[in-house]
Amino acid sequence: MNKFIHTISETRYVIISFALFLVFIIIVLPYESAKSTQFGLINSPDTSLYYTASQLYEYADEYGLEGRAFYVKQRFSFDIIWPLVYSSFLILSVSFFIKKNNLGSRYYLLLYLAFIGMIFDFIENIMTSIVMIRYPSQTPFIASIAGFITLAKWLSLFITFSFLLYLIVLYLIIRIKRKQSI
Repeated sequence: MNKFIHTISETRYVIISFALFLVFIIIVLPYESAKSTQFGLINSPDTSLYYTASQLYEYADEYGLEGRAFYVKQRFSFDIIWPLVYSSFLILSVSFFIKKNNLGSRYYLLLYLAFIGMIFDFIENIMTSIVMIRYPSQTPFIASIAGFITLAKWLSLFITFSFLLYLIVLYLIIRIKRKQSI
């Protein structure tokens, strides 16, 4: 997989993934957020760093029947595409800057964090949807670990974005030093 990602981490693919990422950040996410607000989904497990089972059930109660139905629909439409968009951006960008900074192949292992974040996002969507579908019936095991899955998602994505920022700064420092030595 590393060889494949190394091959496709070309400038044009990074630019395309960045443009798609920006479209989602600027247009799609605000649009989806506005739709959520219309259904009364003010608080969301997806945007929380961590939540308990009781907080997840509070969300489910606050949403009402229509809000829960919308929440589940959103998880299996928009929220399937969004993790693919942000993880593609992260994987391609991190790989691109690893290559540009001439770092060793061991750094490519960090690409798995973006992939793991995406997988945790999908698992989170499934778990919270099960809770929403079954509410008011309880699903204690799933509700109890959903918050930990969300926390793991955010931690892996935070580390990946931080590493990307580090790689970009390193790239800029190397370029500035090269220009000064000429």
